[in-house]
Amino acid sequence: MVLATAVFGAEPAIAEPPGAVQMTDEPECPTRLNCRFIPAAYAQTDPSRPAAYGNYHKADRPRDGDDIRYIVIHDTEERYDRAIARFQDPHTGVSTHYLIRSSDGEITQLVHTKDIAHQAGNYWFNMHSIGIEHEGVLAEGARWYTEAMYQSSARLVRYLAARYHIPLDRDHILGHEEVPGTTPAGVAAMHYDPGPYWDWAHYFDLLGAPLRGASSEGLAVPAAHVADPPMLTIAPRFATNTEPLRNCTAEGCTDLPSQGSNVVYLRTEPHADAALVGDPALHPDGSPGTTRIADWSASAVAGQSFVVAERRGKWTAIWFGGRLAWLESRMSALEHGALVTPRPGRSAIPVYGTAYPEAAAYPATVPVTTVVALQYTIPAGQVYLGVEPHRGDYYYATFDRGDVADHRTLVVGNRRFVEISFNHRRAFVDADDVVIEDY
Repeated sequence: MVLATAVFGAEPAIAEPPGAVQMTDEPECPTRLNCRFIPAAYAQTDPSRPAAYGNYHKADRPRDGDDIRYIVIHDTEERYDRAIARFQDPHTGVSTHYLIRSSDGEITQLVHTKDIAHQAGNYWFNMHSIGIEHEGVLAEGARWYTEAMYQSSARLVRYLAARYHIPLDRDHILGHEEVPGTTPAGVAAMHYDPGPYWDWAHYFDLLGAPLRGASSEGLAVPAAHVADPPMLTIAPRFATNTEPLRNCTAEGCTDLPSQGSNVVYLRTEPHADAALVGDPALHPDGSPGTTRIADWSASAVAGQSFVVAERRGKWTAIWFGGRLAWLESRMSALEHGALVTPRPGRSAIPVYGTAYPEAAAYPATVPVTTVVALQYTIPAGQVYLGVEPHRGDYYYATFDRGDVADHRTLVVGNRRFVEISFNHRRAFVDADDVVIEDY
């Protein structure tokens, strides 16, 4: 990836799917896959307020300039039929493009891919992604994530990735848990699905794109057999990676049964007894992270990549969420990547959860949506993996009744951002705040 050139060079052309696509109530699915179309609600919930409606925005992606860059993997936390009913109620305000049944892999499409589903909890990612829900309860893991579901989902993702030119890698096929909050207050409430029991290595094998740093069985590549660049990819072997996890509800906490997981825990020091890394959004008092399934403070997930800061014996330190975090090297593999670090002279730089344009880019008739710094900073000397360059943009939509000025307008600004692999989730930094080096 020549990230520096991409950030400061010309904008790439928007690639359209091959052929003209006639939007009907026929599902957008590959042939010989069990698909149907049941529309999600599109209705006003308060006729006096144009913004009060559900459950998606009408658009014309990518022909309207709002390109599709990601596929976001979710789980429902409820039964298949109940999830469909929820997406058909405009008062819920949520939707998804596709929903996959656990028992047999049946697919229900609810929102056309050209439209913007309210699915990721972050409007910028909604603008640029397709959401796929999977019937399941993440704390129950393999009971729900069946082979039939994996097979159907992988076939659907291969089809969508080819149609919209989405790379089949972990930079562009994301878990909902990797999507950042948009404001400091919203970070702690972000969802954490599909969770630790989703087998990313197996899923990418089915996609025909094995995870970087992992073999077809999900085994870590021995560090002695690769070069020594300062980037590391999380690569535990799913079947034998039985990290302790707890599920906590209002009634109390219980230890979850031992089973394969995609989670690698990160610690404050290079030994197994050290405290887990905390996160200021989930632990504002500075306390350490925990093994609760909802606590993503100290967990990195298979396929995520970070920059190496230090090594001590079998332990490796990475830059993670503004601090050093340690993990056992056997759970990872080394690679190359684009390095992003604060510009010289900056003691620390802000971190963002969206990549919206500057205020001056908005027409007078379109309300400005401001980019808000999160509760994190990147101090001088820390280095993060640059994932993708972005030019700030925002798609403005209200209920599609035709009497709102500049309705369905894509606002594109001059402000440039760099998407980085920051902690458990993605983040953005201003391109003017950083130096980028391809290593």
